[in-house]
Amino acid sequence: MRTKEKVVGLWFALVVFLTTQPAFAGGSSMPWESPLNNILNSITGPVAKAGGVLAIVATGFGLAFSEGGGFMRKVVGVVFGLSITFSAGTFISDFLGYGGGAGF
Repeated sequence: MRTKEKVVGLWFALVVFLTTQPAFAGGSSMPWESPLNNILNSITGPVAKAGGVLAIVATGFGLAFSEGGGFMRKVVGVVFGLSITFSAGTFISDFLGYGGGAGF
């Protein structure tokens, strides 16, 4: 490219940059956000905490009364891990007093 073309290109980019208005994403929400927020609020509150505690207790009994290397013990271990994972958000916010950074 020649120098004149570079200068014209830079001037064009500068004019476009300075004359455009910023577009901020905001205002109206999508129609499915309200139902999804209702579901999220339902499963991250006391329902999630009670479900997580019940799942942990049930899998604890399953681990206590299952065979040593059976398939059922492995399934119960997976359910135990999932119950801890899904209820960790409510446990963290209860113990630490905030839920920042716990994006569950």
